[in-house]
Amino acid sequence: MVIHYHWRPGGVRKVIELTLPAILRSAPRELEKLTLLSGSPESEHPLIDGLGGRVAIHSAPALDYFSEQSQNPESIGHSIGETLRALIPDQDAERTLIWFHNPGLARNAILNQEVMKFCEKSGSTLILHHHDFWCSGRWARWQEMERCGWNTLEKAAGITLGATDRSVQVTINLSDLKSLAGAMGDRVFHLPNPVVRPKRGSSSRIKNLQKWVEEELQTTAPLWVCPTRFLRRKNLLEAILLTRWLRPDAVFVTTSGKASGDELPYARMIRDAAEQGGWNVRFGILDKPGSPRVDEVLRVAEVALLTSVQEGFGMGFVEASACGIPLIARALPDVMPDLEAMGFQFPHLYPEVYIAPTLIDISAESHRQIQLRLRAKGELPSVLSSRFQPEVIDFEQPIAFSRLTWLGQVEVLNRSPMLAWEACRSLNPVLEKIHSSLNKLESTPWPVSRIPSPPRYARAFWKLANVAVQSTPTNADVVLQAQSRLIDRGLCPAAFFPVQAERFYQKPE
Repeated sequence: MVIHYHWRPGGVRKVIELTLPAILRSAPRELEKLTLLSGSPESEHPLIDGLGGRVAIHSAPALDYFSEQSQNPESIGHSIGETLRALIPDQDAERTLIWFHNPGLARNAILNQEVMKFCEKSGSTLILHHHDFWCSGRWARWQEMERCGWNTLEKAAGITLGATDRSVQVTINLSDLKSLAGAMGDRVFHLPNPVVRPKRGSSSRIKNLQKWVEEELQTTAPLWVCPTRFLRRKNLLEAILLTRWLRPDAVFVTTSGKASGDELPYARMIRDAAEQGGWNVRFGILDKPGSPRVDEVLRVAEVALLTSVQEGFGMGFVEASACGIPLIARALPDVMPDLEAMGFQFPHLYPEVYIAPTLIDISAESHRQIQLRLRAKGELPSVLSSRFQPEVIDFEQPIAFSRLTWLGQVEVLNRSPMLAWEACRSLNPVLEKIHSSLNKLESTPWPVSRIPSPPRYARAFWKLANVAVQSTPTNADVVLQAQSRLIDRGLCPAAFFPVQAERFYQKPE
Protein backbone atom coordinates (compact mmCIF):
# COMPACT_ATOMS: atom_id res chain seq x y z
CA MET A 1 0.00 0.00 0.00
CA VAL A 2 1.30 3.43 -1.00
CA ILE A 3 -0.03 6.27 1.18
CA HIS A 4 0.19 10.01 0.62
CA TYR A 5 -2.02 12.94 1.59
CA HIS A 6 -2.92 13.68 -2.04
CA TRP A 7 -1.88 13.12 -5.68
CA ARG A 8 -1.59 16.76 -6.73
CA PRO A 9 1.35 17.39 -9.10
CA GLY A 10 4.63 17.48 -7.25
CA GLY A 11 7.76 15.63 -6.23
CA VAL A 12 6.14 12.86 -4.19
CA ARG A 13 3.79 11.90 -6.97
CA LYS A 14 6.67 12.02 -9.46
CA VAL A 15 8.77 9.65 -7.35
CA ILE A 16 5.91 7.18 -7.12
CA GLU A 17 5.26 7.35 -10.86
CA LEU A 18 8.92 6.72 -11.66
CA THR A 19 9.58 3.93 -9.20
CA LEU A 20 6.53 1.73 -8.72
CA PRO A 21 6.89 -0.28 -11.95
CA ALA A 22 10.53 -1.09 -11.13
CA ILE A 23 9.66 -1.89 -7.51
CA LEU A 24 7.01 -4.36 -8.63
CA ARG A 25 9.30 -5.96 -11.20
CA SER A 26 12.06 -6.54 -8.64
CA ALA A 27 9.83 -7.67 -5.78
CA PRO A 28 11.36 -10.67 -3.97
CA ARG A 29 8.07 -12.54 -4.22
CA GLU A 30 4.84 -12.20 -6.15
CA LEU A 31 2.75 -9.20 -5.15
CA GLU A 32 -0.91 -10.03 -5.02
CA LYS A 33 -2.19 -6.49 -4.78
CA LEU A 34 -1.08 -2.86 -4.88
CA THR A 35 -3.23 -0.13 -3.34
CA LEU A 36 -2.74 3.60 -3.85
CA LEU A 37 -4.41 5.39 -0.96
CA SER A 38 -4.79 9.16 -0.59
CA GLY A 39 -7.19 11.97 0.17
CA SER A 40 -7.42 12.97 -3.49
CA PRO A 41 -10.51 12.17 -5.54
CA GLU A 42 -10.13 8.93 -7.51
CA SER A 43 -9.96 10.94 -10.73
CA GLU A 44 -6.65 12.43 -9.53
CA HIS A 45 -3.99 9.77 -9.24
CA PRO A 46 -0.43 8.99 -10.37
CA LEU A 47 0.00 8.13 -14.04
CA ILE A 48 1.79 4.80 -13.97
CA ASP A 49 2.29 2.40 -16.85
CA GLY A 50 2.91 -1.31 -16.57
CA LEU A 51 1.03 -2.10 -13.36
CA GLY A 52 -1.52 -4.37 -14.99
CA GLY A 53 -4.66 -5.30 -13.07
CA ARG A 54 -3.01 -5.55 -9.68
CA VAL A 55 -3.54 -1.93 -8.70
CA ALA A 56 -6.48 -0.46 -6.79
CA ILE A 57 -6.84 3.30 -6.35
CA HIS A 58 -8.71 4.29 -3.23
CA SER A 59 -9.74 7.73 -2.04
CA ALA A 60 -10.54 8.73 1.54
CA PRO A 61 -10.84 12.52 2.07
CA ALA A 62 -9.78 12.18 5.73
CA LEU A 63 -6.21 11.49 4.52
CA ASP A 64 -5.79 14.92 2.93
CA TYR A 65 -4.11 17.82 4.73
CA PHE A 66 -5.57 18.62 8.14
CA SER A 67 -6.13 22.19 6.93
CA GLU A 68 -8.52 20.78 4.29
CA GLN A 69 -10.68 18.91 6.83
CA SER A 70 -14.11 19.88 8.10
CA GLN A 71 -14.44 17.04 10.65
CA ASN A 72 -13.08 17.10 14.19
CA PRO A 73 -9.84 15.20 14.95
CA GLU A 74 -11.66 12.26 16.54
CA SER A 75 -13.86 11.77 13.47
CA ILE A 76 -10.88 12.09 11.11
CA GLY A 77 -9.01 9.42 13.07
CA HIS A 78 -12.01 7.09 13.09
CA SER A 79 -12.46 7.46 9.33
CA ILE A 80 -8.78 6.75 8.58
CA GLY A 81 -8.71 3.76 10.91
CA GLU A 82 -11.84 2.28 9.31
CA THR A 83 -10.33 2.80 5.85
CA LEU A 84 -7.09 0.99 6.72
CA ARG A 85 -8.92 -1.93 8.32
CA ALA A 86 -11.25 -2.25 5.33
CA LEU A 87 -8.42 -2.22 2.78
CA ILE A 88 -6.05 -4.51 4.68
CA PRO A 89 -7.93 -7.50 6.14
CA ASP A 90 -6.51 -9.16 9.26
CA GLN A 91 -5.36 -12.23 7.33
CA ASP A 92 -3.27 -10.05 4.98
CA ALA A 93 -1.82 -7.56 7.47
CA GLU A 94 1.45 -9.35 8.28
CA ARG A 95 2.09 -9.79 4.54
CA THR A 96 1.49 -6.11 3.80
CA LEU A 97 4.12 -3.43 3.29
CA ILE A 98 2.96 0.17 3.77
CA TRP A 99 5.01 2.86 2.01
CA PHE A 100 3.98 6.07 3.79
CA HIS A 101 5.14 9.35 2.26
CA ASN A 102 5.96 12.56 4.11
CA PRO A 103 4.86 11.75 7.67
CA GLY A 104 7.55 14.12 8.99
CA LEU A 105 5.84 17.09 7.33
CA ALA A 106 2.83 16.57 9.64
CA ARG A 107 0.27 17.89 7.16
CA ASN A 108 -2.13 15.46 8.83
CA ALA A 109 -0.63 14.09 12.03
CA ILE A 110 -3.83 12.12 12.66
CA LEU A 111 -2.95 10.06 9.59
CA ASN A 112 0.48 9.36 11.15
CA GLN A 113 -1.22 8.21 14.33
CA GLU A 114 -3.64 5.89 12.60
CA VAL A 115 -1.04 4.34 10.31
CA MET A 116 1.33 3.66 13.22
CA LYS A 117 -1.50 2.37 15.38
CA PHE A 118 -2.65 0.06 12.60
CA CYS A 119 0.85 -1.32 11.99
CA GLU A 120 1.43 -1.80 15.71
CA LYS A 121 -1.72 -3.89 16.08
CA SER A 122 -1.64 -5.74 12.77
CA GLY A 123 2.06 -6.42 12.21
CA SER A 124 2.22 -4.70 8.83
CA THR A 125 5.68 -3.50 7.76
CA LEU A 126 6.11 0.28 7.49
CA ILE A 127 8.47 2.50 5.49
CA LEU A 128 8.29 6.12 6.69
CA HIS A 129 9.54 8.10 3.69
CA HIS A 130 10.44 11.69 4.58
CA HIS A 131 10.54 14.32 1.84
CA ASP A 132 10.22 17.32 4.23
CA PHE A 133 9.81 18.01 7.95
CA TRP A 134 7.49 20.26 9.93
CA CYS A 135 10.43 21.55 12.00
CA SER A 136 12.43 22.61 8.94
CA GLY A 137 10.73 25.99 8.75
CA ARG A 138 7.15 24.73 8.35
CA TRP A 139 6.21 26.03 11.78
CA ALA A 140 2.54 26.49 10.92
CA ARG A 141 2.18 22.72 11.32
CA TRP A 142 2.83 23.08 15.05
CA GLN A 143 -0.50 24.79 15.68
CA GLU A 144 -2.29 22.01 13.80
CA MET A 145 -0.57 19.34 15.92
CA GLU A 146 -1.48 21.26 19.07
CA ARG A 147 -5.14 21.25 18.03
CA CYS A 148 -4.95 17.47 17.77
CA GLY A 149 -3.33 16.99 21.17
CA TRP A 150 0.37 16.75 20.30
CA ASN A 151 1.27 19.83 22.30
CA THR A 152 4.86 19.08 23.37
CA LEU A 153 8.04 18.54 21.39
CA GLU A 154 8.20 15.02 22.77
CA LYS A 155 4.74 14.22 21.43
CA ALA A 156 5.50 15.90 18.08
CA ALA A 157 8.66 13.81 17.70
CA GLY A 158 6.78 10.63 18.51
CA ILE A 159 4.01 11.26 15.99
CA THR A 160 6.29 12.35 13.12
CA LEU A 161 9.52 10.40 13.62
CA GLY A 162 8.47 7.63 15.96
CA ALA A 163 8.02 4.12 14.66
CA THR A 164 6.69 0.69 15.48
CA ASP A 165 8.12 -2.80 15.17
CA ARG A 166 8.93 -3.64 11.55
CA SER A 167 9.61 -0.08 10.36
CA VAL A 168 12.41 2.11 8.98
CA GLN A 169 12.88 5.80 8.19
CA VAL A 170 13.97 7.05 4.75
CA THR A 171 15.39 10.45 3.73
CA ILE A 172 15.81 11.80 0.21
CA ASN A 173 18.86 14.00 0.79
CA LEU A 174 22.17 13.77 2.61
CA SER A 175 21.49 16.70 4.95
CA ASP A 176 18.38 15.02 6.36
CA LEU A 177 20.20 11.70 6.58
CA LYS A 178 22.94 13.31 8.64
CA SER A 179 20.40 14.85 11.02
CA LEU A 180 18.38 11.68 11.58
CA ALA A 181 21.12 9.06 11.40
CA GLY A 182 23.19 11.03 13.90
CA ALA A 183 20.54 10.05 16.44
CA MET A 184 18.78 6.98 15.02
CA GLY A 185 21.76 5.24 13.48
CA ASP A 186 21.11 2.33 11.14
CA ARG A 187 17.33 2.71 11.34
CA VAL A 188 17.60 5.54 8.77
CA PHE A 189 18.31 5.07 5.07
CA HIS A 190 19.26 7.48 2.30
CA LEU A 191 17.19 6.85 -0.82
CA PRO A 192 17.75 9.69 -3.30
CA ASN A 193 14.99 10.23 -5.83
CA PRO A 194 15.48 8.34 -9.08
CA VAL A 195 16.12 10.24 -12.28
CA VAL A 196 15.18 9.26 -15.81
CA ARG A 197 16.05 10.96 -19.05
CA PRO A 198 12.95 10.79 -21.26
CA LYS A 199 13.38 9.89 -24.89
CA ARG A 200 13.73 12.85 -27.16
CA GLY A 201 10.63 13.44 -29.25
CA SER A 202 10.68 13.40 -33.02
CA SER A 203 11.06 16.67 -34.89
CA SER A 204 7.39 16.49 -35.88
CA ARG A 205 6.37 16.00 -32.24
CA ILE A 206 8.50 19.01 -31.21
CA LYS A 207 6.82 21.13 -33.91
CA ASN A 208 3.39 20.04 -32.73
CA LEU A 209 4.30 20.90 -29.13
CA GLN A 210 5.53 24.32 -30.21
CA LYS A 211 2.29 24.88 -32.08
CA TRP A 212 0.25 23.78 -29.05
CA VAL A 213 2.09 26.25 -26.82
CA GLU A 214 1.64 29.12 -29.26
CA GLU A 215 -2.07 28.43 -29.58
CA GLU A 216 -2.52 28.01 -25.83
CA LEU A 217 -0.68 31.24 -24.99
CA GLN A 218 -1.71 33.14 -28.11
CA THR A 219 1.87 34.28 -28.64
CA THR A 220 5.15 33.24 -30.26
CA ALA A 221 7.18 34.88 -27.48
CA PRO A 222 10.04 32.92 -25.88
CA LEU A 223 8.81 30.56 -23.16
CA TRP A 224 10.33 30.64 -19.65
CA VAL A 225 8.91 27.83 -17.53
CA CYS A 226 8.75 27.11 -13.81
CA PRO A 227 7.60 23.46 -13.45
CA THR A 228 5.47 23.74 -10.32
CA ARG A 229 2.08 24.44 -8.81
CA PHE A 230 1.40 27.29 -6.34
CA LEU A 231 3.62 26.68 -3.32
CA ARG A 232 5.09 29.46 -1.21
CA ARG A 233 8.49 27.80 -0.95
CA LYS A 234 8.76 27.98 -4.75
CA ASN A 235 9.24 31.77 -4.37
CA LEU A 236 7.44 32.42 -7.66
CA LEU A 237 7.68 36.21 -7.58
CA GLU A 238 11.45 35.88 -7.85
CA ALA A 239 11.06 33.73 -10.97
CA ILE A 240 8.76 36.35 -12.49
CA LEU A 241 11.24 39.08 -11.60
CA LEU A 242 14.12 37.23 -13.30
CA THR A 243 12.04 36.76 -16.44
CA ARG A 244 11.12 40.45 -16.58
CA TRP A 245 14.73 41.50 -15.99
CA LEU A 246 16.62 39.07 -18.15
CA ARG A 247 14.14 38.41 -20.98
CA PRO A 248 11.45 41.15 -21.00
CA ASP A 249 9.85 39.83 -24.19
CA ALA A 250 9.41 36.29 -22.78
CA VAL A 251 6.22 34.88 -21.30
CA PHE A 252 6.60 33.30 -17.86
CA VAL A 253 4.47 30.20 -17.17
CA THR A 254 3.93 27.62 -14.46
CA THR A 255 2.92 24.12 -15.44
CA SER A 256 0.21 23.81 -12.79
CA GLY A 257 -2.16 26.40 -11.37
CA LYS A 258 -3.36 24.22 -8.51
CA ALA A 259 -3.01 25.07 -4.82
CA SER A 260 -3.99 23.48 -1.53
CA GLY A 261 -6.34 25.39 0.74
CA ASP A 262 -3.69 27.14 2.81
CA GLU A 263 -1.77 28.15 -0.33
CA LEU A 264 -4.83 29.75 -1.99
CA PRO A 265 -4.25 33.23 -0.50
CA TYR A 266 -0.70 33.15 -1.89
CA ALA A 267 -1.99 32.04 -5.28
CA ARG A 268 -4.66 34.78 -5.30
CA MET A 269 -2.08 37.39 -4.33
CA ILE A 270 0.17 36.48 -7.24
CA ARG A 271 -2.70 36.30 -9.73
CA ASP A 272 -4.04 39.68 -8.58
CA ALA A 273 -0.61 41.32 -8.67
CA ALA A 274 0.07 39.92 -12.15
CA GLU A 275 -3.28 41.16 -13.47
CA GLN A 276 -2.96 44.62 -11.91
CA GLY A 277 0.65 44.97 -13.02
CA GLY A 278 0.03 43.70 -16.54
CA TRP A 279 2.80 41.12 -16.21
CA ASN A 280 3.29 38.74 -19.12
CA VAL A 281 2.62 35.55 -17.16
CA ARG A 282 0.35 32.48 -17.34
CA PHE A 283 -0.34 29.97 -14.60
CA GLY A 284 -1.27 26.32 -14.97
CA ILE A 285 -0.85 25.89 -18.72
CA LEU A 286 -1.01 22.09 -18.36
CA ASP A 287 -4.13 21.90 -16.18
CA LYS A 288 -6.54 21.15 -19.03
CA PRO A 289 -7.25 17.49 -19.86
CA GLY A 290 -5.19 16.33 -22.81
CA SER A 291 -2.37 18.83 -22.24
CA PRO A 292 1.23 17.75 -22.91
CA ARG A 293 3.45 16.41 -20.13
CA VAL A 294 5.78 18.65 -18.13
CA ASP A 295 8.88 17.24 -19.82
CA GLU A 296 7.37 17.88 -23.25
CA VAL A 297 6.69 21.54 -22.52
CA LEU A 298 10.19 21.91 -21.10
CA ARG A 299 11.60 20.67 -24.40
CA VAL A 300 10.13 23.63 -26.28
CA ALA A 301 10.94 26.21 -23.60
CA GLU A 302 13.86 28.58 -23.91
CA VAL A 303 14.69 28.46 -20.19
CA ALA A 304 13.58 26.65 -17.04
CA LEU A 305 13.51 28.67 -13.80
CA LEU A 306 13.77 27.31 -10.26
CA THR A 307 13.77 29.95 -7.53
CA SER A 308 12.70 27.88 -4.49
CA VAL A 309 14.00 28.88 -1.08
CA GLN A 310 13.68 25.27 0.09
CA GLU A 311 13.53 21.85 -1.57
CA GLY A 312 13.90 18.31 -0.32
CA PHE A 313 15.60 16.93 -3.42
CA GLY A 314 15.31 19.28 -6.39
CA MET A 315 13.61 17.14 -9.02
CA GLY A 316 13.12 20.22 -11.20
CA PHE A 317 16.89 20.57 -11.56
CA VAL A 318 17.05 17.05 -12.95
CA GLU A 319 14.05 17.48 -15.23
CA ALA A 320 15.56 20.57 -16.86
CA SER A 321 18.82 18.73 -17.44
CA ALA A 322 16.98 15.71 -18.84
CA CYS A 323 15.20 17.89 -21.36
CA GLY A 324 18.39 19.56 -22.51
CA ILE A 325 17.39 23.19 -21.88
CA PRO A 326 19.22 25.90 -19.92
CA LEU A 327 18.31 26.19 -16.25
CA ILE A 328 18.55 29.38 -14.19
CA ALA A 329 18.22 28.42 -10.56
CA ARG A 330 18.93 29.37 -6.97
CA ALA A 331 21.77 27.30 -5.48
CA LEU A 332 20.19 25.46 -2.54
CA PRO A 333 22.60 24.18 0.14
CA ASP A 334 20.50 21.10 0.97
CA VAL A 335 20.07 20.15 -2.69
CA MET A 336 23.43 20.67 -4.36
CA PRO A 337 25.41 17.95 -2.49
CA ASP A 338 23.09 15.16 -3.65
CA LEU A 339 22.92 16.36 -7.25
CA GLU A 340 26.67 16.91 -7.43
CA ALA A 341 27.19 13.40 -6.05
CA MET A 342 25.22 12.14 -9.06
CA GLY A 343 27.51 14.06 -11.40
CA PHE A 344 25.29 17.08 -12.17
CA GLN A 345 26.98 20.44 -12.73
CA PHE A 346 24.70 23.43 -13.26
CA PRO A 347 26.29 26.35 -15.14
CA HIS A 348 23.71 29.05 -14.31
CA LEU A 349 23.19 28.98 -10.56
CA TYR A 350 22.91 32.17 -8.53
CA PRO A 351 23.12 32.69 -4.74
CA GLU A 352 20.54 35.49 -4.30
CA VAL A 353 18.87 38.28 -6.26
CA TYR A 354 20.00 41.54 -4.68
CA ILE A 355 17.81 44.64 -4.76
CA ALA A 356 18.86 48.29 -4.50
CA PRO A 357 17.19 49.82 -1.39
CA THR A 358 15.92 52.69 -3.52
CA LEU A 359 13.39 50.34 -5.16
CA ILE A 360 11.27 49.88 -2.03
CA ASP A 361 9.61 51.98 0.66
CA ILE A 362 12.10 51.17 3.42
CA SER A 363 9.93 52.51 6.25
CA ALA A 364 6.90 50.43 5.21
CA GLU A 365 8.95 47.29 4.58
CA SER A 366 10.79 47.63 7.89
CA HIS A 367 7.44 47.82 9.71
CA ARG A 368 6.14 44.76 7.82
CA GLN A 369 9.30 42.81 8.69
CA ILE A 370 8.89 43.55 12.40
CA GLN A 371 5.23 42.48 12.37
CA LEU A 372 6.00 39.34 10.38
CA ARG A 373 8.76 38.25 12.75
CA LEU A 374 6.45 38.71 15.73
CA ARG A 375 3.76 36.59 14.10
CA ALA A 376 6.29 33.95 13.01
CA LYS A 377 7.72 33.79 16.52
CA GLY A 378 4.21 33.28 17.87
CA GLU A 379 3.78 30.17 15.69
CA LEU A 380 6.73 28.42 17.27
CA PRO A 381 6.47 26.06 20.23
CA SER A 382 6.96 28.32 23.27
CA VAL A 383 10.11 26.44 24.33
CA LEU A 384 11.74 27.42 21.02
CA SER A 385 10.66 31.07 20.74
CA SER A 386 13.77 32.40 22.49
CA ARG A 387 15.92 30.69 19.85
CA PHE A 388 14.17 32.42 16.95
CA GLN A 389 16.73 34.94 15.73
CA PRO A 390 16.34 35.46 11.96
CA GLU A 391 18.81 37.60 10.09
CA VAL A 392 18.05 41.32 10.44
CA ILE A 393 17.92 43.22 7.16
CA ASP A 394 20.28 46.17 6.79
CA PHE A 395 18.22 48.48 4.58
CA GLU A 396 21.26 50.59 3.81
CA GLN A 397 22.83 47.68 1.94
CA PRO A 398 21.63 45.66 -1.09
CA ILE A 399 18.70 43.49 0.01
CA ALA A 400 18.08 39.88 -0.99
CA PHE A 401 14.74 39.74 -2.82
CA SER A 402 13.92 36.44 -1.07
CA ARG A 403 14.11 38.18 2.31
CA LEU A 404 11.40 40.74 1.46
CA THR A 405 7.76 40.39 2.44
CA TRP A 406 5.41 39.76 -0.45
CA LEU A 407 4.35 43.41 -0.50
CA GLY A 408 8.00 44.39 -0.76
CA GLN A 409 8.50 41.91 -3.59
CA VAL A 410 5.46 43.18 -5.48
CA GLU A 411 6.71 46.73 -5.01
CA VAL A 412 9.94 45.78 -6.80
CA LEU A 413 8.05 43.96 -9.56
CA ASN A 414 5.84 46.97 -10.21
CA ARG A 415 8.86 49.11 -11.02
CA SER A 416 9.85 49.45 -14.66
CA PRO A 417 11.78 46.21 -15.36
CA MET A 418 14.38 48.03 -17.41
CA LEU A 419 15.01 50.73 -14.79
CA ALA A 420 14.98 48.23 -11.89
CA TRP A 421 17.44 45.98 -13.70
CA GLU A 422 19.78 48.89 -14.39
CA ALA A 423 19.66 49.81 -10.70
CA CYS A 424 20.47 46.24 -9.64
CA ARG A 425 22.63 44.67 -12.34
CA SER A 426 25.96 45.62 -10.73
CA LEU A 427 24.74 43.99 -7.49
CA ASN A 428 24.18 40.68 -9.29
CA PRO A 429 27.29 39.76 -11.30
CA VAL A 430 26.07 36.21 -11.91
CA LEU A 431 22.78 37.46 -13.33
CA GLU A 432 24.60 40.10 -15.36
CA LYS A 433 26.72 37.34 -16.91
CA ILE A 434 23.58 35.36 -17.75
CA HIS A 435 21.95 38.46 -19.24
CA SER A 436 24.95 39.16 -21.46
CA SER A 437 24.99 35.60 -22.82
CA LEU A 438 21.28 34.84 -23.30
CA ASN A 439 21.87 33.59 -26.85
CA LYS A 440 24.41 31.03 -25.71
CA LEU A 441 23.16 29.76 -22.36
CA GLU A 442 24.36 26.26 -21.59
CA SER A 443 22.11 23.34 -20.82
CA THR A 444 23.14 21.08 -17.96
CA PRO A 445 25.16 18.09 -19.20
CA TRP A 446 23.55 14.77 -18.41
CA PRO A 447 25.87 12.69 -16.20
CA VAL A 448 27.07 9.42 -17.71
CA SER A 449 27.31 7.55 -14.40
CA ARG A 450 26.19 7.54 -10.76
CA ILE A 451 22.58 8.15 -11.76
CA PRO A 452 20.05 6.49 -9.39
CA SER A 453 17.92 4.75 -11.99
CA PRO A 454 14.53 3.26 -11.09
CA PRO A 455 15.93 -0.33 -11.13
CA ARG A 456 18.73 0.69 -8.76
CA TYR A 457 16.19 2.52 -6.60
CA ALA A 458 13.96 -0.57 -6.51
CA ARG A 459 16.81 -2.82 -5.37
CA ALA A 460 17.65 -0.40 -2.55
CA PHE A 461 13.95 -0.19 -1.66
CA TRP A 462 13.63 -3.94 -1.12
CA LYS A 463 16.83 -4.08 0.92
CA LEU A 464 15.52 -1.51 3.38
CA ALA A 465 12.13 -3.23 3.41
CA ASN A 466 13.88 -6.42 4.54
CA VAL A 467 15.59 -4.47 7.32
CA ALA A 468 12.22 -3.07 8.38
CA VAL A 469 10.74 -6.55 8.81
CA GLN A 470 13.36 -7.34 11.45
CA SER A 471 13.47 -3.98 13.25
CA THR A 472 12.28 -2.95 16.71
CA PRO A 473 10.91 0.44 17.89
CA THR A 474 13.28 3.36 18.40
CA ASN A 475 13.72 4.74 21.92
CA ALA A 476 11.68 7.92 22.52
CA ASP A 477 14.76 9.85 23.67
CA VAL A 478 16.52 8.96 20.41
CA VAL A 479 13.52 10.16 18.38
CA LEU A 480 13.46 13.46 20.29
CA GLN A 481 17.19 13.89 19.66
CA ALA A 482 16.66 13.36 15.92
CA GLN A 483 13.93 16.01 15.89
CA SER A 484 16.21 18.39 17.82
CA ARG A 485 18.82 18.10 15.10
CA LEU A 486 16.22 19.09 12.51
CA ILE A 487 15.04 21.98 14.70
CA ASP A 488 18.59 23.29 14.94
CA ARG A 489 18.70 23.54 11.15
CA GLY A 490 15.20 25.02 10.95
CA LEU A 491 16.06 27.77 13.45
CA CYS A 492 19.31 28.73 11.73
CA PRO A 493 19.04 32.52 11.05
CA ALA A 494 19.52 31.98 7.31
CA ALA A 495 16.59 29.53 7.20
CA PHE A 496 13.93 32.24 7.66
CA PHE A 497 12.22 33.45 4.50
CA PRO A 498 9.13 35.71 4.67
CA VAL A 499 7.51 33.94 1.72
CA GLN A 500 7.26 30.79 3.85
CA ALA A 501 6.33 32.55 7.07
CA GLU A 502 3.55 34.79 5.77
CA ARG A 503 0.30 32.91 6.28
CA PHE A 504 -2.26 35.70 5.92
CA TYR A 505 -2.20 38.05 2.99
CA GLN A 506 -3.91 41.40 3.12
CA LYS A 507 -4.03 44.08 0.49
CA PRO A 508 -2.32 47.33 1.53
CA GLU A 509 -4.66 50.08 2.69
